[in-house]
Amino acid sequence: MQIPISEARAKLPQLIKQLREDPSLSYEITVHQEIVAELRSPSQFPPGGEAAKQLLALIDQLPPASAGEATDISTHVNEHLYPSLDETTE
Repeated sequence: MQIPISEARAKLPQLIKQLREDPSLSYEITVHQEIVAELRSPSQFPPGGEAAKQLLALIDQLPPASAGEATDISTHVNEHLYPSLDETTE
């Protein structure tokens, strides 16, 4: 739901209360009809450190590199680290 910044300032306590009651809500804060920020419940974010744990698990799955051989692990890293982001944005 889009909301102008002036309205968000005036209603911030009410918006936060609504987010507590329904964590699936999110508000896009606008300035002159341009989205500049998003207000949403922290439960919609992955837990802290989860990306690092998944990256370390991926590194453990890589075959050992030969001496001097570069290993490209970053090409599809977001698909492995944040698989749930695609599901939540659909």
